[in-house]
Parts: sequence; C-alpha cells; structure tokens
Amino acid sequence: MSEKETCQKHGEVSVWLVCRHVGEGSADTIIFSENQDALCFECARNFKNLMEHDVVGMCEECLKDFTAKLMIDAKTFANLDARVKGLECLKGKREDTEESD
Repeated sequence: MSEKETCQKHGEVSVWLVCRHVGEGSADTIIFSENQDALCFECARNFKNLMEHDVVGMCEECLKDFTAKLMIDAKTFANLDARVKGLECLKGKREDTEESD
C-alpha cells in the first residue's frame, strides 16, 4: 500500500494498513511487513481471520511515533526485540519513498 493521504499532524504522507489495535495505539507489539502493513502480535497470529473492520489506514509518520513510544517504553533491548519485529521494513519503505520523490 503506497497511497498518500493527508494527516492532520504530518500533512501528505504514505499510509500503512494497520490493525485497529496499532491504529488506536493500544497494541503492545508491532510486526511490520514488507507489504507496508503493521499488525499487533494477536492480529498477526490470526491474520487470515481479519475482517475489513479490523484494519485501518495509518499515517506512516504517526506509525513511526507510536513505534518510538513502544521502543522507549520497552527500556531494554530484550523487551524491544519482543515488542517490535520487522522494523527494517518501515525503514526500507521510507528510503524507497525518498528515492522516488
């Protein structure tokens, strides 16, 4: 998903498909994929059962902000590794977007 939308906080940005837990900021884990989506652990585990109402679009910059909060809250690398998976996918998409601009 590489669509751009307008975020009230960040302006025109790329939008990621995220589960409602990530979108609402209630997730305690995030698993990123190269397909520009991000799910909490529970939704990733039950991916095939997700319905349209279980996912939302989220501004990439807001997603980065939420990820940073999880990383800060983790306090140790061991906890961080359990809470954020596939972070390179978020970084990779950012680099791809900047190169194409």
